[in-house]
Amino acid sequence: MHTVQSINGTMPHTLKRGEGRSLRPVRGTTRIDKSAKLAIAVARAVFVAALLSTALLAAGSAAGADGGLTLAGNTLSAVTWVPRSATTSGGGALSRFMLQAYLRQDGSALIRIWDPARNAYTRPVERNWTLSGRRLCLDLPAPGPGRVCAEVHSWGPRIAGVGTAPYVMLDGDLKPGNTLFGTR
Repeated sequence: MHTVQSINGTMPHTLKRGEGRSLRPVRGTTRIDKSAKLAIAVARAVFVAALLSTALLAAGSAAGADGGLTLAGNTLSAVTWVPRSATTSGGGALSRFMLQAYLRQDGSALIRIWDPARNAYTRPVERNWTLSGRRLCLDLPAPGPGRVCAEVHSWGPRIAGVGTAPYVMLDGDLKPGNTLFGTR
């Protein structure tokens, strides 16, 4: 152990072995001598990240300016939450439905719903879907809730949205092509 007098003349401090090696006097104070390289590197990384995110947002808004959301030719795998009907068993205000839908160019879709009673998806059935601007509507078969519509937003493979007449929440992803019958 070493005893050192502090720079500003106050009480002496006892340092353990290895302490104080990076201390140097700076205008009457004691300061840790650290390089600014790390701070500069972090600042550059933050700046580059900000530029990149701004560029991506600008590109995304430019692509969506004409309602450029393209769903046709993709399989939508999603969860929807809708108000629970009075005849539906269970608790809570919302019912959850899992679905998969292959959305065709002509406005038709192959759609299947998860049936919790059978612990399996239903057989795919032909139904309709529409996309007007950002408003996606799907006609879901039983045991689903019927027609649901939501204002959706998509980023990468993710898609999510909310509708108000009737209330619905949708959260899922999109995969190119028909993946309803894919192998696991």
